[in-house]
Amino acid sequence: MTCPKCKGKMFAEKYYDFVRSFDAWKCICCGEIVDPTILANRMRSFHSHLG
Repeated sequence: MTCPKCKGKMFAEKYYDFVRSFDAWKCICCGEIVDPTILANRMRSFHSHLG
């Protein structure tokens, strides 16, 4: 996967919060983290700005 921010290489990583664990992609260059929730929120924000 390619980083949407810097176009660097991303790798899968498992994260944990207080309730659950989830998988996300992390960029080895800039540290950008992307998971399905982040992508959904960005798409919702993008579409609301298009109005």
